[in-house]
Amino acid sequence: MTTTLIISLALLLIVSGAFYLHARRAAARTRQLTRQLDAERRRLHTLDRRADAEKFSLQTILASMAEGVIISDRAGVIQADNRAFREMFAIRDQAVGRRAWEVLRQPEIMPLITGVLSTGHPAERELVYEDLLAAGGRKKYVHVSVSALGGGGDGAVAVFHDISRVAQLEESRQEFVANVSHELRTPLSIFHGYLETLLDQPDLPVAERQRICQVMRRHSARLNALVDDLLTLSRMESGQMRLHLAPLPVARLFAQLREDWAPRCTARNCTLTFTAPDPALTVTADQFRLEQVFHNLLDNALKYSDAGGAVSVGASGGAREVVEFYVRDTGIGIPGDKVGQIFQRFYRVDKARSRDQGGTGLGLAIVKHIVQLHGGVIRAESALGKGTTVWFSIGTAER
Repeated sequence: MTTTLIISLALLLIVSGAFYLHARRAAARTRQLTRQLDAERRRLHTLDRRADAEKFSLQTILASMAEGVIISDRAGVIQADNRAFREMFAIRDQAVGRRAWEVLRQPEIMPLITGVLSTGHPAERELVYEDLLAAGGRKKYVHVSVSALGGGGDGAVAVFHDISRVAQLEESRQEFVANVSHELRTPLSIFHGYLETLLDQPDLPVAERQRICQVMRRHSARLNALVDDLLTLSRMESGQMRLHLAPLPVARLFAQLREDWAPRCTARNCTLTFTAPDPALTVTADQFRLEQVFHNLLDNALKYSDAGGAVSVGASGGAREVVEFYVRDTGIGIPGDKVGQIFQRFYRVDKARSRDQGGTGLGLAIVKHIVQLHGGVIRAESALGKGTTVWFSIGTAER
């Protein structure tokens, strides 16, 4: 009995020891597994924070860019974009998740992205929009640059630059050069033709010689006027012109204009009237430049008014620190769809009549710049066959 008890106790001790060792080993393995899980949790947390930081950095960078940006996958589906992109293309619906060519309405964009993804080489192209994206009916020019991500396997990033302003300036430059060339060609051709006549026919009668010289002098004056207007306009547009502002009584200004223009109006059998609301009204202006504005407007009013017409000059306002002047005629008028274009350089409503009447085509452009230099605005109202009124504002001396 005693021996059996001893053996049982020994077996119990052996089993307990084995169980204890097993338990210790299991606990050690559990602790090790816990440490591994904790390390993995910390690693995943670090990766999550890094991903969040990278996502935040990407979003911050995209949001701060003036250029439009999209990131697409290999199928051309947009994965990310920025506000500049949506504003540039007037996108109101969600762009992410849609194909780039569907959002941009340009079939050329997909082959561009596909080519970059297949070759890994960046590419660029200029896109032209002629639809509602272009405000005021003008074309919208966009330069797009596409580069591959991750060696071309992960997708592509496209950056869009709105170059409409640059393209429009280039168009304006080309149009300006063409207009100047056209304005110069006529008098220069006349000069050339008459000089050849004088050289080839030295025995021309005196009367014919005088006629030729008078024609050449008239076109020489036209060339000089064109060069002067071009230089004036260039100085205004480059900001080199400075105004000499001083208080200027409107009554004194009108009296000087009446003295200058009454003889010409009488010669054309046109009536000329001046109206001011207050004899003491005074504006702050450069007198020489303001007179230049009136001379250009009065010259146009007489040119396009037939004999027996009327031209009136007046001013209104002054109570709100702004005086609005007007020059009104009863001439041929301007079609309604062309009124807004008369202040453009070289713009002529009736090209044939304008050249017959003389002028460089820059007068109203100069008028517009002078008014703007004074901080004012200018506009025109007209009806075909009923005359034209040009309004412009100048600040009073009490500003």
